[in-house]
Amino acid sequence: MNSVVLSAKLRSEARYARRRLLYGENGYRIGETHQRAILNDHDVELLLALREEGYSLSWLAAKFETSKANAWSICAGRTRGQAAVKTKLEPA
Repeated sequence: MNSVVLSAKLRSEARYARRRLLYGENGYRIGETHQRAILNDHDVELLLALREEGYSLSWLAAKFETSKANAWSICAGRTRGQAAVKTKLEPA
């Protein structure tokens, strides 16, 4: 039987079901942890991959149940285009 050994820090996070909040260089929350995020990070990666394959913005917007403007904004890098520079645990 395989068992996974978690560090005390990870056990504490799992016990209280807290998630990591990501912050950009401007100090605001980014990615799926942002309070107004419509799509999760996996969906954004999939949307970008499908756009590279040549799918239209209208089709992507319908597929991901979001607006065409939101799909364009993600593809253009206006939203969801920042790297996390700081992480913090969600308050309990």
